[in-house]
Amino acid sequence: MIKVVTHPSGRLPLISLTAAAAVASVHHVYRLGPEVLVPAVIITALPYLLLRHYRSSGSRLALWSYAGLAALIFLWFGLIDGFLDHVLKALGLQHTTLLPGGKATVVPTALSLWSPEAGNLFYEGTGILEFALSVIAIYHGYRLLRASRMESTMRTRKAAPSPTSY
Repeated sequence: MIKVVTHPSGRLPLISLTAAAAVASVHHVYRLGPEVLVPAVIITALPYLLLRHYRSSGSRLALWSYAGLAALIFLWFGLIDGFLDHVLKALGLQHTTLLPGGKATVVPTALSLWSPEAGNLFYEGTGILEFALSVIAIYHGYRLLRASRMESTMRTRKAAPSPTSY
């Protein structure tokens, strides 16, 4: 019989990582165009699929894959793109960007809104939101790993016979 693994902190990691992935997806589809739509959908759906598999089977591989995805989203989209490019730019500090044309005051995008100012505000705003949501997601992912480890430790202690039971 398969034991279903649930954690009180299971919903917040899922919601926060999915939100971070969705904002990163919207941000990059807006910037780069529909060519990145398929990877965007995959990276947005993957947290749900991995956590669902972990919850239903207790697979440590699924849990660690989820943790790896959370770390990747935090490092690449949150820290490198969100913080180093958009947050530092919003603070008026020297920023780093990896995409061509990113040093411009108004960054060229594949899609547009009703005005260049609105488009720039949307693009920079979603970049800042990427960072904020990825910080929240990595925090809740850490809590999920910690709760999973504690549950595993408790299960091991219950399964081992005590020395006084002989």
